[in-house]
Amino acid sequence: MSNTPANTSVNAVMPGKLPLSRVIMAGIVAIVGSVLANLVVYWVGRMIAQPLPDFQPLASPLPTILFTTGFLVIATIVYAVINAFTSNPVRVFTIVAIVALIVGLIPDIMMIVDPASSIMGTPTLSAVLVLIVMHFVAFAITMWSFTMWAHQR
Repeated sequence: MSNTPANTSVNAVMPGKLPLSRVIMAGIVAIVGSVLANLVVYWVGRMIAQPLPDFQPLASPLPTILFTTGFLVIATIVYAVINAFTSNPVRVFTIVAIVALIVGLIPDIMMIVDPASSIMGTPTLSAVLVLIVMHFVAFAITMWSFTMWAHQR
C-alpha cells in the first residue's frame, strides 16, 4: 500500500491563485484555441447557413478573428485581476464568465427578435445561430483554459 491518496494524479487540477505568467499562458491558449475553433465554425457555418452577403459578421473571417481575440484579451485581464484579488479565482471567474456570456448573447438575440434594427446587415436566423455557436465555443475553450489547464500541476 502506498501513502498517497488514490485520486492523486500528476496532472491534478489545483485550484487557487496562479502566477501572472501562467494566467498569460492560459489567455494565449484560450485565444489561439478559440480563434481556430471559431474559424472552423465560421467556415462550416457559412456553408450551412449561407448568410446574405451584406451580413457583416459573417462576410469574411476577419470579424471572427478580431472579436474573438479582443474579447479574450479582456477575459485574460479580468482573470488576472480576479486572480490577484480573490481567494477563489476559479469560482469568481466562472460567475463573471457566465454573466459575460449571457450579456454577449443579447445582441444576437436582438437580431433574431428584430432583424430590421440590425446595423450589421441583414441577419437570418441561421446566420445568427452561427454567431451564437461561436460564443459557446469560445466560452467552453476559455473556461477550460483558465479553470482547468492553467491549474494543472
